[in-house]
Amino acid sequence: MSRYVDRPTLHPRGFNESVALPYGLRVSEIKAALDDIYDFLHNINRFLIDRGWDRLEETLSAATFSGVMSELFVEGVSKRSSTVIKNAYHNGRPDLVPIGYYENDAAHRGGEGIEVKASRWSNGWQGHNIEDGWIMICQYYVDLGTSPVEHRAPTCFDRILCAKLEEADWSYSGRREGSRRTPTASIKRSGVTKLEANAVYADPSYKPRPKPKR
Repeated sequence: MSRYVDRPTLHPRGFNESVALPYGLRVSEIKAALDDIYDFLHNINRFLIDRGWDRLEETLSAATFSGVMSELFVEGVSKRSSTVIKNAYHNGRPDLVPIGYYENDAAHRGGEGIEVKASRWSNGWQGHNIEDGWIMICQYYVDLGTSPVEHRAPTCFDRILCAKLEEADWSYSGRREGSRRTPTASIKRSGVTKLEANAVYADPSYKPRPKPKR
């Protein structure tokens, strides 16, 4: 079986046990969720390759795969944590909420919880709205450029960052009247600094990578 479906490992020195996490969430629970994602990708990609398909990373668009990574992280933490759970409200915010805080653990637009964003980017993280509260960034690396495909590296996590951001840590780009462009909010340098100062996990070999072409 080719290297690109190998299961990567999390570097044991990459975890920051003194990180500030909200709602009683523990570093060990996040680590377990990340290991679950590695297991999932390893197993599903072996299945796909055995049947003549490309990996999930090549099969899905970059945006869709990013969404999958975000959902997997939310599901993984929800399964592993004793204090936070996936928001039961469809498309509700934030993604993870404190267990028992909201009725049926469902919040349309809640003020307490953790919003999760998965991204290949080392900065410039965006959302549709200004997120005043706890944000967790799951930065991963996916190799879509090495040729031949079989020599590509398996997808791995570079950094997991977490911080409580305020409205001032965001810039908002609305849309002009008549425009169909999706409004976006971007984390400013002040927010990036807060996130980078409170890393849950950072691979010791991590270096900022060039912008992905896809």
